[in-house]
Amino acid sequence: MSMSMGPGGGEERGIMSEINTTPLVDIMLVLLIIFLITIPVITKNVPVAVPKAVNIPTQTKPENITISVAADGEE
Repeated sequence: MSMSMGPGGGEERGIMSEINTTPLVDIMLVLLIIFLITIPVITKNVPVAVPKAVNIPTQTKPENITISVAADGEE
């Protein structure tokens, strides 16, 4: 493990202004390994019967038009 003692390195201990990224990198590598192991287990194919959808456009005919009138006379 690495440790920064600051300038002087002896008994003088100052505030360390650097972020110690070693634990962060270790955690990210462990998470990456866990995801790489679990993804093939999760991605099994399950057969699902999905209904077929048909989209038929509706033709507007004069008898299909609805007009509403508000109380103040606006359409």
